[in-house]
Amino acid sequence: MIFGLLMLLIAVIILYLIPASQTDFFQQYTKNDSYSSSLRIIRNTPLKTIEVDGVTWNYFMDGKGKKTILFIHGMGGTYDLWWNQLSYFKNDYTVISFTLPVSVNSLEKSKKGILKILEKEGVNRFHLVGTSMGGYIAQYMVYSVPERIEKVVLSNTFPPNSLLKKENAGKRKFLPFLPEIILFKLSEKQLKNVILPTSKNSKLLEAMLLNLPFSKKQLVGRFDVVVDSFYVSPSNLKINTIPKLIIESDNDPLVPPILREEIKKLYPNAKIYTFHNEGHFPYVTDAQNYSKIIDAFLNESN
Repeated sequence: MIFGLLMLLIAVIILYLIPASQTDFFQQYTKNDSYSSSLRIIRNTPLKTIEVDGVTWNYFMDGKGKKTILFIHGMGGTYDLWWNQLSYFKNDYTVISFTLPVSVNSLEKSKKGILKILEKEGVNRFHLVGTSMGGYIAQYMVYSVPERIEKVVLSNTFPPNSLLKKENAGKRKFLPFLPEIILFKLSEKQLKNVILPTSKNSKLLEAMLLNLPFSKKQLVGRFDVVVDSFYVSPSNLKINTIPKLIIESDNDPLVPPILREEIKKLYPNAKIYTFHNEGHFPYVTDAQNYSKIIDAFLNESN
């Protein structure tokens, strides 16, 4: 009996010590095409760093354009998940993309770090592109510093709401106690069974998502960002006068249809572009089209 309990305890300890694995993109995606070559170029560009309240932020910056585009990734993302857009826009704009630090777990901390990066680089006004969690952070930026934002693209994202917090309250309680390897396997299962089938089983997307770093602390912190709350008044003139483009997919498995409709109601003056059958990551699965749509929007006169 005692021996059995001891073995069980050892097994549990080992389970907690097993780290999540990470697949190399270039081993998974072996094509030598424009996607792989442009990713190499982006990754070979040295990142910049800044310390904010004792936390190190790593960010990518390139281009010599007079106007700046800031890209904000989603919940599981990193700065280079935008590699197609960074490559596309860096010839005409200054582009900035960061990786949200693992310890950042609120909208306010996210905003503070972003503003410090922009301050360091001498950027006053800028275009903003955010997807999923990044689209939520982008809305908080619009709410907080509307005078600094020229145009905003809200992609495959959701408005301030109570639905996500309510539906995931139970999961949030258990997240800190589950072994990291279990959480990774659940994420991997969602990738295989939900994300890829709705993204035309894109090998490019699969290789990139399996390449992303994963940790329990990161997952918990970013989940807390997603369910962080703030209120946007539909009649706020400063917010309403910022030109907006909402990008969505008609089969997005990660943003409930009710929230896709709510964000359009919240920003009734926004332009809408709907991808057909591209899932949650059209900026990877239909990158060229995605970039051209944003390019056309940014070049429109207000």
